[in-house]
Amino acid sequence: MVTDGNERSTKPAYNGGGAIKVAVITPYFKTPLQWLRECHQSVKAQTHPCAHIIMADGSPYEEIDSWDAQHIKLPVNLTDYGDTPRGVGSIVAVSQGFDAITYLDADNWYSPDHISSMVRLQRATGAAVVTSERNLHRLDGSLLGKCFEVDGEKFVDTNCLFLARPAFNVIPVWWMMRDKYHCIDDRIMWANIKGRKLRRAHSGNASVAYRTAFANHYRYFGEIPPAGSKSGMDIYAVLNELRMRQQQKEE
Repeated sequence: MVTDGNERSTKPAYNGGGAIKVAVITPYFKTPLQWLRECHQSVKAQTHPCAHIIMADGSPYEEIDSWDAQHIKLPVNLTDYGDTPRGVGSIVAVSQGFDAITYLDADNWYSPDHISSMVRLQRATGAAVVTSERNLHRLDGSLLGKCFEVDGEKFVDTNCLFLARPAFNVIPVWWMMRDKYHCIDDRIMWANIKGRKLRRAHSGNASVAYRTAFANHYRYFGEIPPAGSKSGMDIYAVLNELRMRQQQKEE
């Protein structure tokens, strides 16, 4: 699925046919080290080579210094759901000349063909933003089922984003959004991408593995949510407030 918005150019985002340099940004704060190790291993296993920029949002693991990754340590936890670390990592990637940026949470992982499938779709469409679908996994890593929310139009999870250079102007959104909106950061980012009329392309390939702690995901598949799962009420409250504000503007 390719969406133009108001942008009618079909010119590819890259010229010359050279290899696209991709950076994967991963923020973490007290994530179980084994989960973070699995996340990193999935990046290194990509069939399209990519660099891993791992952002310590306070409380860094020293072991990561020995990994094949750029380990950037922020001095304190910024309590904004990893958004400032995503922004800082993105700036570092842009400054190093990367052509595309993706985001992978520390408790999630990619299928080996994720980056290559995003690159192929970008080359075929010239899209500034390419998105994938995702599979939901239980906290132990086992498959729960294909996500029923990510559709490339109404909602796209942060882990499913692939930003090419023409979309780099949305990067400041990570740290510029209001504090109360960080809990719906993916929705704020997606609204900005659509609002800027960036050319988009969506893949039906569920190449992102999302380890979920949200109760509604388990209930959708007829399972009892695990102890300590998130109700999502904070997210729903902010979303409802945002919708009301939008309706008031339209009136």
